[in-house]
Amino acid sequence: MRRALLVLAIAAGPAAADSPLVVDRAIVVGRIDDGTWSDTATEARIDQRVDLAAIVVGHRGKHRVVLAPAGVDKLKLGGRTVPSRELAPLEGKFTWSTVEPHGFRTSTAENGATSTFYSNVSTDPKTFGRWLGYDHIDYFEHVFADKGDAIIRATIAPSEPGAVQVPGLGTLRYKVEVAFADGTRVASPGAEATDAFGILPTVHRVSVRAGDDFLGWLSGYLLVPEVFGSAGSGKNHQTERFTGSDCADVMVGAMRRAGAKLAYTNVAGLPSYGTTIAAATELDDHGTPASPITGVLPGDLIRIDYAGELRHHTPRDWDHVAALWEDKSDPNGPSKGGPDGKLDGFDLVIHVGHPRLVIEPLARQSPATIDVLRWRAPKTPR
Repeated sequence: MRRALLVLAIAAGPAAADSPLVVDRAIVVGRIDDGTWSDTATEARIDQRVDLAAIVVGHRGKHRVVLAPAGVDKLKLGGRTVPSRELAPLEGKFTWSTVEPHGFRTSTAENGATSTFYSNVSTDPKTFGRWLGYDHIDYFEHVFADKGDAIIRATIAPSEPGAVQVPGLGTLRYKVEVAFADGTRVASPGAEATDAFGILPTVHRVSVRAGDDFLGWLSGYLLVPEVFGSAGSGKNHQTERFTGSDCADVMVGAMRRAGAKLAYTNVAGLPSYGTTIAAATELDDHGTPASPITGVLPGDLIRIDYAGELRHHTPRDWDHVAALWEDKSDPNGPSKGGPDGKLDGFDLVIHVGHPRLVIEPLARQSPATIDVLRWRAPKTPR
């Protein structure tokens, strides 16, 4: 973006006042309730308020100037508090957009993946699991406020209504364009701001979760696209950045957010992080187990080895993993659809489907062989 000159009357020293303001960039900042505004990702619970604001950073001579709307006084950029002497009023017209991933790829995969969903590894039977390189995730922008305010209330409302599993929960990113009275325009990063791992952290992320436990954090990953074989080192792991995840990584990622110090692993590696609640048991086409499975709690992991037409569709012993979301029962049974303490096809599970996390009855994953694991509680720091 070419830097724009904008003349504004801003209180400054004599030398600075003689220099025109150079607009460098626009930023979306967020805050939780009445907290400090920040350009880092905004991660909140569903019971907390999330506000977003447009910020424009520029300079006058050698002095940084941060244009902020009224109400933005406590502000951090890059982890550092912005001194009040650098703040100046922001006035203009504001256009707000969401920056969203396409659930399925919109063009041929550059890494050679043949699946309709994003994949870093081969899904072909003869080469299943072979590393292909990072798949490119496709993004688009959706304008939802053409004449918006400088400060807005953030809601998790993607442009694809069918993608919503639980209203208000999940991850969404935002962009703002600021138009000044003299015709100068500047926009925060949007769909073009990507690297090998997906959308860059400079595109402001809002993740709203149900709570602070495992299932609560897992709900914050709703709307994040499936990336089979998700990967990356440290903070650049695609699950850490909420850019994409596969079935096992999203479970580990949510547990890490809940406080556990766990390395990312695959479905086969999950037993090392928990205890077995139910040994391998077959489910029929309706999700009814060959023998009763009791004592299962929301948040328990259900590993799945598909049967029927999907038997051996991968060379792995365990194909998939889900987590128990809610104990349900037969609507026509004695519990009338409510909890009955038994795991079967009526129970709701949350898992990475195509193309993102979905909440649905366990029967949708049947017939299959399953086992049930329970996370070991994270150790409390001394």
